[in-house]
Amino acid sequence: MKICLKMTGCRNNRYELDQILNWTISNGVSVVKEEEADYCIINTCTVTHVADRKSRQLIRKTKKLSPKAKNIVFGCGARMQKEDFKKIMEIDELLPDMPAVIGYLEEELNKPRRRRSASAPSGGPELIQSRSRALTQVQDGCDNYCTYCIIAAARGASKNRKLGEILDEINEHHKNGYNEVVLTGINVGAYDCKSTKNPSESRFAELLETIIDKTKMPLVRISSLGPEYFSEKLYKILKNPRICRHIHLSIQSGSTSVLDRMKRNYTARDVEKIIKNLKKNIPGIAITTDIIVGFPEETDKEFKETMDFVEQNPLAKAHIFPYSIRKNTLAAKMEQIADDIKKNRAKKLQKLADKQRNEFIDAQIGTKVQVLWESKNEGLTDNYIRVKSDKRHEVKSISTEKLTKKMIIF
Repeated sequence: MKICLKMTGCRNNRYELDQILNWTISNGVSVVKEEEADYCIINTCTVTHVADRKSRQLIRKTKKLSPKAKNIVFGCGARMQKEDFKKIMEIDELLPDMPAVIGYLEEELNKPRRRRSASAPSGGPELIQSRSRALTQVQDGCDNYCTYCIIAAARGASKNRKLGEILDEINEHHKNGYNEVVLTGINVGAYDCKSTKNPSESRFAELLETIIDKTKMPLVRISSLGPEYFSEKLYKILKNPRICRHIHLSIQSGSTSVLDRMKRNYTARDVEKIIKNLKKNIPGIAITTDIIVGFPEETDKEFKETMDFVEQNPLAKAHIFPYSIRKNTLAAKMEQIADDIKKNRAKKLQKLADKQRNEFIDAQIGTKVQVLWESKNEGLTDNYIRVKSDKRHEVKSISTEKLTKKMIIF
């Protein structure tokens, strides 16, 4: 049996492919390019209509490259757009999730015509080693049901991994040569909460403390944090030099009235306090975010509030998205903004965000940074700046460098 692994979407999707990859190694299954595969495993995303389109394009492109292989499709897109995906002729098996994929592959592997290879898979270990940082999922799912989002429906209720599993996985990653782990989840800040709607129950700060105490992983990066999960204890642990100076803060809008329509349980003022606190206590921290513009009923005044918010609270990097209608969400029933207005607002705010990105990088010139080398001469700093070097470095190694303009990759 030979399989290939492909995906669109977030680090949670990457983590799920990693679990399938681990299964292939344990079972002597080769991971190859699609042209050589018997089965092409494709994990899909549905966070926006663009993500849906990219998932469909990937499915069709994969079948074109490997017409004899079976396309096994799963993930958020496959679950939420099931009827639409059933119509895609290039899909051979439509499955709901990663355990279902592994179950299907196990059945196929155990059929008489499929003989288990006695040697190590030809592609598995090499594929793992080609990645410079490891992923560990600490939590999955969401209970918030924000008015614009279908992830709560796609991923289901919030689920926390056991602490022992998380620590064992991180220690195994370090044993296998990784020097940075990224903590992933839909709401990582909600770790140990019974529901993501109860942020006061969060023990994410305690989780970070335990990871620092019980593992030797040199760098720990956090994938994304909601403003509602910040606490004094979290601010304190984030100062630890083993925690990457990079917070992807889930802001969504700089207008409190828009946030209220989104059913986000924080205000623009709450976010501003967090940004100021982080910058005050962690020099050089990169605060990145995603912002939606053109949300239903967004007025010129509300958009200006978001522009002013970003202007007054400079970010290290921001992705600006025009609002995308998701079927079966409350926002889809609200009064929509014209596409040309959404695009113009996104362009204007992205221009400001790009300017701030350059200003952030310029301010870091001359400072010392930790660099995880993703190739022999390119890497990423702990505060999210892509760099290059004239020297050759061991992939996945970490070095402390004085940042120069010559090193910056834009």
